[in-house]
Amino acid sequence: MFVIFYLSHQPAGESNQLSKGISKIVAQNIEMVSGKEEINLRSFNNIIRDYAHFSLYFILGVILVSALKKFGLNIKNTLLFSILICVIYAISDELHQIFVPGRGAQLSDVMIDSSGAILGVFITFCINWIVRSKRIESVK
Repeated sequence: MFVIFYLSHQPAGESNQLSKGISKIVAQNIEMVSGKEEINLRSFNNIIRDYAHFSLYFILGVILVSALKKFGLNIKNTLLFSILICVIYAISDELHQIFVPGRGAQLSDVMIDSSGAILGVFITFCINWIVRSKRIESVK
């Protein structure tokens, strides 16, 4: 959450420079490997930013499931609270950006963030379920 807050607190110009730098490096590597013509950096930068939103919240979902499991919550509550915390944080993050120079709140970012978190929560749940099933099988 600290990393998300830190990145969201960057003014628009600073944030854009960071993502443009990452986009340029990724685009150069793709162009080098594929041998295709140049990638449109402007549209590619938007894709990179969306993937960054999705990925950070995916990681947050994974971390929250793992953390909430330690509190002894049942599976249903662990999943529910993990998703709820992530979605509320995504909304609060967008509201926070209203107060950052050059930034604003976007519903599309909340949707991307929430999607990443939900996928992270469910993948973590599935992996935990598979591991638990294997342990039970090995005990039998």
